[in-house]
Amino acid sequence: MTGSLPAGIADFRDGTEPTDPWVAGEPLPEALAVVPANPDWPERARLLGDAILAAVGDAAVSLEHVGSTAVPGLPAKDVIDLDLIVLDPDDEAGYVPALTALGYRHTVREPALDGHRMLRLDDPRVNLHVFAPGTAEPARHILFRDWLRANPDDAKRYAEAKTAAAEGAPQTAMAYNRRKHATVREIYARAFAAAGVPLGDRALAPTTLPELPRTAGGEPLNWRPATDADAEAIWELFRVAGNVDHPHELYGLDLVKLWLTGDRFTFATDTVLAFSQAGALVAFGEAKLDDDWRDQVDVFIDGVVHPEWRGLGIGSAMLAWQEARGRQLLGGVEAGLPGMLSFGAREANTDILALAADAGYLPVRWWMELGRPLADEIAVRDLPAGVELRTFAPELSESTRLAVNDAFRDHWGSRPMTEREWTDELELDEFSPELSRVLVTDSGESDGQVRVVAAVLTEVNEDEWALNGGPFGYMSTIGVVREWRGKGLSSAVISAALEAYRKAGFVNALLDVDSANPSGALGMYERLGFQARDRSVTLAKWV
Repeated sequence: MTGSLPAGIADFRDGTEPTDPWVAGEPLPEALAVVPANPDWPERARLLGDAILAAVGDAAVSLEHVGSTAVPGLPAKDVIDLDLIVLDPDDEAGYVPALTALGYRHTVREPALDGHRMLRLDDPRVNLHVFAPGTAEPARHILFRDWLRANPDDAKRYAEAKTAAAEGAPQTAMAYNRRKHATVREIYARAFAAAGVPLGDRALAPTTLPELPRTAGGEPLNWRPATDADAEAIWELFRVAGNVDHPHELYGLDLVKLWLTGDRFTFATDTVLAFSQAGALVAFGEAKLDDDWRDQVDVFIDGVVHPEWRGLGIGSAMLAWQEARGRQLLGGVEAGLPGMLSFGAREANTDILALAADAGYLPVRWWMELGRPLADEIAVRDLPAGVELRTFAPELSESTRLAVNDAFRDHWGSRPMTEREWTDELELDEFSPELSRVLVTDSGESDGQVRVVAAVLTEVNEDEWALNGGPFGYMSTIGVVREWRGKGLSSAVISAALEAYRKAGFVNALLDVDSANPSGALGMYERLGFQARDRSVTLAKWV
């Protein structure tokens, strides 16, 4: 571990079978309210702490004001959280009577969690947590508090999560904590990385991978790693499963082959295939370490089970294998960055969402598929002086790559595309350069080169037309260089692409958008006539 941080600080003991922690029964649900920050909270915490230390005496080692009320300016529930470190939490006679004399009620006993006890004061409201010296949980609380104090963006993100979690009907504190759990883990991942906790320690990588089931529904299963010769069989499995999982979308063989490549990807260790006794492919799974990193280290755990073989435990077992392998991959990375294991699913795929929830994966980002009929009016958008509309051409490729990388620099989960990755994308059969549009401006260079400042890249898959009500173009990439935002370029280049689609005889245009896009794109798309058709979600675990 690093510095003064205790061993195990990054181990939240996920998967540990819970025990009943309540001393006198679980509290009833209550209405929760997140209120604006109160400048009196620190002084209130100091006075409460002084009284606690005086009452407990020599049994106390230290006391810290933690939680949201310890972060200046952070909205919070009007509850003071204090962490009291005592010499021996199991010796309750040495401190509990002194605290009950102050009006505290002993409510929680969790000896296995770093000796944790909790006592509650009702007026003013206080949650007093008791821990053993040198343990991980109180150190985590201090790390989290100090990180929020120093990082206003994460403090804002946490405030939004807290406010959303408190909304609605009365609930227990544990239910409230579950509703903001994903955001808490995301922030912890950044705080651990910044504190120098190695990714190898955070990944909690197993030494061996879990066994995969040898039977399902009474039928034998044969497992082996994939090879590049299996690409067509995997593609066919995705096609069959797609009738259920993504009925409006077909994956091309070249796209599946691209998924099975990568500088850090190895078939023999990072993939599994399951075959029936008759030799039919019934499941595919992979754990793929991303080739390049910027803000985080990603492992993508894509997988699919044949619809006729679902509900037999194959998916859950394979997901456990993929996560274990993903943790091994993360554990081998020397980078001071957060790590994440993730996969995606449509919101309508409730079975997959349930499988993810059972395995501890939480929604971290929502995506919307939008559509627009081309029969509707397409407004003509004027371009600023010096900006010209062009059809995408090879000589504009590199400038377009640089523009897209700049446009997505502040988008969640995005990283710059390398030249090779860009070329791979443009070489997909579905890419349609003649229906892609870019906006360019003179760069001012003496050689007369232009600079791409906005782009719409288009994909066309005729096999999907019958699934989507007729011919359509899919806007796979839409971006505006950040210094050119706010000048109407997005609307202009999208309108130009829409007009190109209509001239090509298409009836619809489709695109996908991050529902929390920082550029405000969702509202802009809606103003251009796009409407929601479907939703999907990224499910993840932060490391």
